[in-house]
Amino acid sequence: MKVLIINAHSSKNKGDAAIIISMIQSIRKFNPNASITISSRYPLDDDLYLDYGCKVVDQITRFPDKKYGKIKRLSLILKDLRHAQIFVKKGIIPKHRNPDIFSEYQSADIIVSCGGGFIYSHSSLIEASLIMHLAQIFFAKKLKKKVITYAQSIGPFHSGISKIISRNILNQVDVITVREELSQAFLAHIGVNNSLMVGDSAFVIETDHIDVNKLIELDYERANVGVTVRQWTFPNQNNPNEKYKRYIQSVVDAIEFLVQKKNVTVYLVPQVTGPTPIEDDRIGSKHVWDLLEDKTKKSVKMLTTDFTPIELKAIYSNFDMFVGTRMHSNIFSLSSHVPTVAISYEPKTTGIMKMLDLSEYVCEINTITSKELIDKCDLAWREMNNYRQNLENRIPMMKSKAEEPAIIIKKLVTNGKTEALVL
Repeated sequence: MKVLIINAHSSKNKGDAAIIISMIQSIRKFNPNASITISSRYPLDDDLYLDYGCKVVDQITRFPDKKYGKIKRLSLILKDLRHAQIFVKKGIIPKHRNPDIFSEYQSADIIVSCGGGFIYSHSSLIEASLIMHLAQIFFAKKLKKKVITYAQSIGPFHSGISKIISRNILNQVDVITVREELSQAFLAHIGVNNSLMVGDSAFVIETDHIDVNKLIELDYERANVGVTVRQWTFPNQNNPNEKYKRYIQSVVDAIEFLVQKKNVTVYLVPQVTGPTPIEDDRIGSKHVWDLLEDKTKKSVKMLTTDFTPIELKAIYSNFDMFVGTRMHSNIFSLSSHVPTVAISYEPKTTGIMKMLDLSEYVCEINTITSKELIDKCDLAWREMNNYRQNLENRIPMMKSKAEEPAIIIKKLVTNGKTEALVL
């Protein structure tokens, strides 16, 4: 079986990398002889997947570099769309392009739109990124390939044009699997009703018995709490700079509370290190660090290493509690049965915490306050034993659901009919 995974972003985002790695692991668990190729936005940076026996190629419709102006970016987008259309109709590979991605589209038995949350639109019109992601799916269907979306968060869509285009393309997909209820609601709202709810693929990623003591210095005299922050830009929000300051201050005050009232050691961990500076969590961690009291800093460790997803999950599994903004940092900790307070910047976090019956441990980033975050941290601390027991009961179910798309892939290729897909 030849599997082409499309829509991959960057392995520097450890959540995205964990999704791909866990997809590889699950697909091969149920399809041992699967040959897997990753179509990546940053193929030169994603040699991590070579270690898993996968080929890495470009994308059939690429994302123009943001260093270009809007007109130049638009012209490059239209050029790639035009060349992809010619390839689909006539089989002609553009002379200026590496032919690998085109041959992978032709030879794939199934094309899998990878897990994540990239099919949405915040704009009053439509974002170039949505066009480029949907185009990769569109051309797969034009080549009459079986297509499945793998445990995605989809929506919301804030413009009429984004709803129409998304509906028309997604209704051609053979099987749509989503990772939380909100995505099903967003899809139903635009007229896509054939989705199946599964679990985020990263719930099943394996840590391969990593020795955490070789990665970080844990404080065995006290409880250890992990924290992830990010440079969130607050799209479509008034006063985004003020909201960012309030968010960072809330994290600072929560850390002060945990260190001074609970006598813990806090670790600021970079879940994402690129590929662009705005995506580098080490910068957000520095914003927090700079506001901490000097006496608190003695109990806070700011990590800067570019850890692999496997290493990060192993690190998180050794914490006593976790406070996470990055959604997959929360999934890593939750799947390791670590009580977690989540700061939700998109509906996907809220939805996944709801699936685990943990809504009371979620702060919405747009409205977060220091008091709210401190109160939820205090609640998680006081309920730590019950919280762990809840995770021990629920996580096996999430792991089972996270493997369902891999089973569907086997059935879809073997049977060739979506009506045969009964789990």
